[in-house]
Amino acid sequence: MTDEERDQAIHELVLSYLESATPEQWHVYAARSNYDDNLPMLRWLVDNPKLDRGTALLIYWYLGAAWYVQYASDEDIEDYQQEDFEVLKLIEQRYAEGFYAASRIWFAPEHSEGGGPGDYPDLPKLRPVPALMLEEVGTEPVDLDPEQYDDGIPFEVAEKIEALFDDA
Repeated sequence: MTDEERDQAIHELVLSYLESATPEQWHVYAARSNYDDNLPMLRWLVDNPKLDRGTALLIYWYLGAAWYVQYASDEDIEDYQQEDFEVLKLIEQRYAEGFYAASRIWFAPEHSEGGGPGDYPDLPKLRPVPALMLEEVGTEPVDLDPEQYDDGIPFEVAEKIEALFDDA
């Protein structure tokens, strides 16, 4: 199996899981998955109007919204950061427009463990974060470390992914 074929198989396994997952499971995935290589799956969530506002806000902050305040214009952002920044802007727009489902899942940016407005306090604030993105939402907390999960996905899915590497 080539690296491209393996990547495609992983993509299909994770997407299949996400398509049948609950909003709470999406929240766990967004909180615990590896942000270095999962932008396509996060993008699938961001493009889903059934995504809870709490999860959309979590993704926004975990993608590093606090980092991007230092850039006065889009042109100042490094090429390798452009895709993440585009997703952040899309979340801001959709969040403000009411694209996402009602806020049931609790998320508070100020108390976020994976990224929040307090990150990078010494950076200049040339592009302010919209006030709406700083507000706490939802009332129902989600256990972000459920048993039988690895990197935000159930063990049975993680084991199928691992098996793809065993065949290499």
